[in-house]
Amino acid sequence: MEISLFNSFILVLAIGAVAQWVGWRLKIPAILLLLAAGLMVGPVVGILEPDEVFGDLLFPVVSAAVAIILFEGGLSLKLRDLTKGGTAILRLVTVGVGVTWGLAAWLSWWLLEFPPILAILFGALLTVTGPTVIGPMLRAIRPKGSVKAIAKWEGILNDPLGVLLAVLVFEVYLSQSYDHATSFILIGLGETLLIGVVFAGAAAGFLLLLVRAKLMPEFLHNLFVLALVLGIFGASNALLEESGLLTVTLFGVILANQSVFNVRHIIEFKENLQVLLISALFVVLAARVDFAVFEVLGWQSLIFIAALIVLVRPLSILVATIGSKQTQWRDKLLLMLLAPRGMVAMVLTSIFALRLEERGEPLGANMLAVMLLVIVATVLFYGLAAGPISSRLGLSNLDPQGVLFVGAHDWARTIAVKLKSMGVSVRLIDSNRYHVGNAVHDGLTADCGNVFSEEFLENLDMSNVGHALALTANDEVNSFAQTTLAHYIEKGDIYPLKSERSANQGDDDTKTLNPVFGENVTFTWLKRQFALGATLKDMSLSEEQEFSEVKESLGPRALLMFAIEEEGRVRVFSARTKIRPRGGMKLVYLELASEKSPAAEKETSEQLAT
Repeated sequence: MEISLFNSFILVLAIGAVAQWVGWRLKIPAILLLLAAGLMVGPVVGILEPDEVFGDLLFPVVSAAVAIILFEGGLSLKLRDLTKGGTAILRLVTVGVGVTWGLAAWLSWWLLEFPPILAILFGALLTVTGPTVIGPMLRAIRPKGSVKAIAKWEGILNDPLGVLLAVLVFEVYLSQSYDHATSFILIGLGETLLIGVVFAGAAAGFLLLLVRAKLMPEFLHNLFVLALVLGIFGASNALLEESGLLTVTLFGVILANQSVFNVRHIIEFKENLQVLLISALFVVLAARVDFAVFEVLGWQSLIFIAALIVLVRPLSILVATIGSKQTQWRDKLLLMLLAPRGMVAMVLTSIFALRLEERGEPLGANMLAVMLLVIVATVLFYGLAAGPISSRLGLSNLDPQGVLFVGAHDWARTIAVKLKSMGVSVRLIDSNRYHVGNAVHDGLTADCGNVFSEEFLENLDMSNVGHALALTANDEVNSFAQTTLAHYIEKGDIYPLKSERSANQGDDDTKTLNPVFGENVTFTWLKRQFALGATLKDMSLSEEQEFSEVKESLGPRALLMFAIEEEGRVRVFSARTKIRPRGGMKLVYLELASEKSPAAEKETSEQLAT
């Protein structure tokens, strides 16, 4: 069954969107679903045949997409992270890559029976881990300490370095100049680094010059940057094949660490674009796979994959971190579980397999088949093992239930103290040092900083935070907190107060926001209630209590704030939240100072689900 180019695009995007959503709902790596969906619509059903549908455009488009993904990865690399694991990062992308390359090449020759030069080529391909899978894993695991910075830098830098090594080895294979292979590779590395620095520096300098001179409006930043990324990628590759990936990565690093303008809006655009590209590429590349190549793979391929996981990765980490004071044994163990192969490895192997087949080398198809198995196995193993093991080691919290308070004024501290007394982890941030000092005096964890500051938030330990309440007197700060904190907490778990303006003018902003504690609760209203003597109370629910009994026990003066379930899960009452009371749950509510509050009575009636 053949479908048109347009319908193929629609099919790929639809499959990618569904796979990403199902992966999010089931808490499993979306890459596995994307690969499975690609295999289903490709070799199994035959609906999608990428080579016939996309023709000669396939690999140029794939290469450009990979360039955008690596540029987005570079935008997340902050040089200040090097203070947390700079030496370890340097060792991992040099010594660690060397150990991985050597061992993977030897295993490819010994187990897979690849010729020496192709074994070395495949070993180079296997040094590529990549941000396309490590990034989502880090967001899910949320590791503590230096592991996050080390793994992020390693994954992003390994991509262009691994690609460069593989390309240089492939050039040696094509030229058959094995006697001069070492000097050829070293010269190629130097040339690529020089080209990358020159082109990335020139592009960044030109962009910053335009922005500083106010010749570039903000609404054109995303378009202009995207054009620059693709432009320097193509120019670099024209001078030296596959040097463009390092160039765009360096371009992203430069933009991430300059101070002329904030790149947050560019990062958000590229993050959305990255999800789209990764979803589409995995489906398309998986659809190209021919199941016939798997027939030539035997038990050796399974031993090969097992050796990559239990031998190659652990040895590369141990050798690279010998004597490192920045990584403890628990950090090293978690780093051993963060080496899934992803998009870039699959793309490059697909390109090499095609070129090898054109030269009459049948092992190209075998390389692609093994790489696909490696991707599935490593994503599955690391994706399932890294989270529970890191949690057992105390390096992460897979389901954090702590509450972050934006605002450490008096009544916010009162709420935080109440939650802490009930076993909930709390953290407060405020730009007012007096408020922060009082919070620390009350025994709370508090930090002085601005929620507008990207640097402050990135250095904040939010590994235990699963919910955020924006409780300041400034409506703009509360609203903006949803944007800045969404990079660390699910947006649906960030609750700002109802703005004073919308409350006074009767505007309905609950379509875009989810006001905490209800749509009639504002900063001024809460401040007045606490000043009048309102008190925080809690109530434990028994199995026998009915819905009507719970409402009657709370009374008309209760404003529901939190529900703490028996297993410790925290739920926040808000304008769009309805929570069903059940046995073992504890309700935290504010008993208002006035005899009766129509607003509180309305909120309580609406937020308790029958």
